[in-house]
Amino acid sequence: MGKSNQGQQTEMVKKQLISLLREGKQKVGDRLPPQTVLREKLGVGSKTIQRAIETLESSGILEVRPHKGVFIRRLETDGFIGHEIGLVCMWRTFYPAAASLMQCLQLQLYRKACQCKLFLRNFPEMTHRDSLSYFDGLKRCIEQGQIQGLLTTVSFDEEAWTFFRKHDLPVVSLGSATFNAGFKVCGGGRLEDFFVQAGKHGFRRPAMISIGYPQTEHVRRIFAENCDLPQEVYCRILSPEIGAEDRPFGWTGELNRILHQFAEMPESGRPDVLLIPDDIITSITHRELLKMRLTGIPWDPFFIYQTTRQIPILPSGSIRGDYFEIDNMKCAETAVDLLLDVADGKETQERVLHIKPKLHQMEGNP
Repeated sequence: MGKSNQGQQTEMVKKQLISLLREGKQKVGDRLPPQTVLREKLGVGSKTIQRAIETLESSGILEVRPHKGVFIRRLETDGFIGHEIGLVCMWRTFYPAAASLMQCLQLQLYRKACQCKLFLRNFPEMTHRDSLSYFDGLKRCIEQGQIQGLLTTVSFDEEAWTFFRKHDLPVVSLGSATFNAGFKVCGGGRLEDFFVQAGKHGFRRPAMISIGYPQTEHVRRIFAENCDLPQEVYCRILSPEIGAEDRPFGWTGELNRILHQFAEMPESGRPDVLLIPDDIITSITHRELLKMRLTGIPWDPFFIYQTTRQIPILPSGSIRGDYFEIDNMKCAETAVDLLLDVADGKETQERVLHIKPKLHQMEGNP
């Protein structure tokens, strides 16, 4: 074996050992598996493993004790890289929850000693499912084996999935990757739970305000299954279809119109609770209701809404209502752990992991 190939194999084994340290349950002082086990697990010879161990020993990460074995001296890996992971996202700086999730994913990859290669969408027009060509360099990196897994918040077309399968690339979807199958992590609250919570308070006229796309039909179905009120009045969809381009939402005018329609209804039919599974919509709605009350419109509905722990758009106690709190960091940690388990062959059965949001209830009588 030439020196070049020898060096490449040593580097590969070093990365695998780093991944073993960061992704497993090992603690400082634990012993690494014996070389016979490492040879079988890593598929290389003893000399290659020994060279990788010597490199990590010289950095103070491992400690070789003659006749006893190799032990973990510390878990801080000083910039050594384990897996190289691709992160595929849309460039949505105007949508805080998406930006927060991307940041949390990058932090969790760093904690697992993974190198994050970020691929941002370069195509301005919105599509239901994205092509690989919308992400500069992604296809080439996969072909050249430069990434060992993919985290994605976008939905890919069938051609892309065929390409992933051809290259045996593990993929985990989360966030807005609604149309993807396979391994997924979901962090949002179930719409049914909003109706359950409204019922616990005794509200009888819930109105739901939702973004809509890409879950327009799902929202309408859940509303119909949980409420007998007419959908055209009490279930309002702000964006039922896909937008022409990825740009900031202009919902203020439409929300103002909807709220005035609600406020003008007879008291016996006016919504007594607003169900809003989005923090931005909740924030705008609350602001517009405050303006209405300043002009003499006294309607003050209860809110049941959804927000994100990492984003202080809606400080606790600022709105009269209950809320489901998504933890983006927990979603990111779960997605990274799942992807690394798939990459290492520990997870083989495709499934969806649901991260239940935390319910915060207003104290006292609403």
